[in-house]
Amino acid sequence: MTARPSTDIADPLAALQSALLERARRDADAAVAAADADAAEVLAKARAEADALLADARARGTADGAAALAGERSRAEREARSVLLAAQRTAHDQARQAARDAVTELRHDPTYPTLLDALAARARRELDPAAAVTELPGGGLVAEADGRRIEYSLADLADDIMDGLADEVDGLWAP
Repeated sequence: MTARPSTDIADPLAALQSALLERARRDADAAVAAADADAAEVLAKARAEADALLADARARGTADGAAALAGERSRAEREARSVLLAAQRTAHDQARQAARDAVTELRHDPTYPTLLDALAARARRELDPAAAVTELPGGGLVAEADGRRIEYSLADLADDIMDGLADEVDGLWAP
């Protein structure tokens, strides 16, 4: 049985969490700016098309032009929303990957052994003081005792931190 680590190891990860949040904010700000620019361009083109359709409809004097305009504007708004949502998804994915990359770099940090010691102590508290602890090749560790297993991989820890920051990151999209 693999237990997901909780995010209560604040001391070793507090600086990392803060750095990851700042990096996520920067990445999200850049993605939002790009998405806003893309959405504005799409909306401007759609409005120009809709205005042209309206002028044509007036020139022909038919009610069909108004219906076409409404449909075109609706389509353009859906397209703009789709562009924005895709940009947000990309920003989320990039922030998560940046967090994973940053946490993986901890293996080269002089404080990494202290982090491993804290994770091992935590695993032994949760499983058994005599649990066997093995370092994972990608960073982090796994502890096993009495057929139970806890894995604290660095990638999972980064994901846990990002999941814990989800509300704050989502708040970056608010107008």
